Amino acid sequence: MDVDSWFVVEDPAEYDEEPWDFDEAELAFLAALRSRAAAWRVPSAPSQVGRPEDDSSLLVDVTLIDSERPLVLGEWAVHFYGTHVRAGKVCDQLHNLHESPGLGFFHASGPVEELAERCADWFESLLSRPVVRTEWSSEGGTYATSWEFADTGEALVRSGVIPADGSPPARRLPVRGSRSSSAPARSTWTTS
Repeated sequence: MDVDSWFVVEDPAEYDEEPWDFDEAELAFLAALRSRAAAWRVPSAPSQVGRPEDDSSLLVDVTLIDSERPLVLGEWAVHFYGTHVRAGKVCDQLHNLHESPGLGFFHASGPVEELAERCADWFESLLSRPVVRTEWSSEGGTYATSWEFADTGEALVRSGVIPADGSPPARRLPVRGSRSSSAPARSTWTTS
């Protein structure tokens, strides 16, 4: 994937704000991260670069979506502070992070290049994880849907009431795969 495809700098003029004033360390971090991302063999996902509301950090994020719906399944971000990073799953519109290691949160300090490498590995690992949409149906149509990481079963988004009795879903549809293609898989399989 082309280096220009990942981590596009958000244009603050769209929101009648002043242009970003990235410092030397932020520009070096972004360049190193984008360089690493150019070699990724993962399905594409929206990503961007900007600042959080309080302008305290360089903000780099990736959003997983179900493009067939379209529905945001989750957002993961890195806050770069020059000598350290905080990274994890985003928990609100202000890009605050869930500070749970179980949700991928980490904090690291070190040289810019080392931090960019660690964050690139973290993003690549996230983007490599397969996502499935599981649907429970009745004669009236789909009544519950769950999106989850297929490798762990970790729920991303749920819609409707998932059967508590353990009833098997009618379908499991791949949304994102771990292959090198950027298009989501369209095959369908049924659980037994």
